[in-house]
Amino acid sequence: MRMMTSCELITFKPEAHEVGTDPVKARRKVKCQELTLTQAEVYQSGGEGLSPEAKILIPYDKDYKGERELDYRGERWRVLRTDPYKAYNGVILLIRRKKGNSGSVVISDDG
Repeated sequence: MRMMTSCELITFKPEAHEVGTDPVKARRKVKCQELTLTQAEVYQSGGEGLSPEAKILIPYDKDYKGERELDYRGERWRVLRTDPYKAYNGVILLIRRKKGNSGSVVISDDG
C-alpha cells in the first residue's frame, strides 16, 4: 500500500451555476491514500457508464460528507462513485480528472 497523503474535498454553493460567482463554498483537507484501481473495477465501472482513472481511500467515513469534487496531486478530480471500506470504517472514491481544470483554477465544466 502507498503512504497516506492528503487531498482537499470541495463543497460548492447552491448558486455555483451562476456566471460570475465563486462556486466554491468550502475546502476541507483530509487524509487519503491512493489504492490500486483493478481492471475488474474499470470493466465494471465501464458497464455503468463511468471511466475512473484512480481510486483513493479516505480512512474515516466521517471525513467524507458527499463532496463531488476534490483537489488531489495538484489536479481537480470528480467523484464518480463511492464504496464503503469496512477495514477502516472508511470510504473509497473512484475518481476521474476534471477536463480543462486544475486544482488551482476553477472552471465550471461538468466534463
